[in-house]
Amino acid sequence: MDVDVDGLSADDPVFETVLHWHWREWSLGTEPEREEWRRRLRSRIGEAGIPFTLLARWDGEPVGSISVCIDDVDAEFADRGPWLSGVYVLGAARDLGLGRRLLDVAARRAREAGATELWLHTGEAARFYERCGYEVARPKTTLAGDAVLWRPLS
Repeated sequence: MDVDVDGLSADDPVFETVLHWHWREWSLGTEPEREEWRRRLRSRIGEAGIPFTLLARWDGEPVGSISVCIDDVDAEFADRGPWLSGVYVLGAARDLGLGRRLLDVAARRAREAGATELWLHTGEAARFYERCGYEVARPKTTLAGDAVLWRPLS
């Protein structure tokens, strides 16, 4: 599998593709929200340090993304971070190790930027993150609540 993972820039032609993935996956899907999601994704792009967004390309085609940021926190753990957000793998590319690859590259870059741990919250993928080495800080206990997970970056 020929997968490259590198930083997403606001002028990358696939920026709108990544925006569409995020908007479709996590918003209510209304058009007025799209501009807010565009602003949020732009704020998570950085060439150095944190925040940053990574894009996975398989044979040149965009297949996944991940952001490391400080603005998508869980209120109970607001003093922790940075946080993973926008972890997405295109349906046809799932179960091939791309999610784990995105997590590994994001962790390495976050560590290089000085982070000592990574945090995330998820409503449905806690088991995946546990298989990837994340520890549960708070399990999901309600339909509306998210699990919170973290891992040290050593």
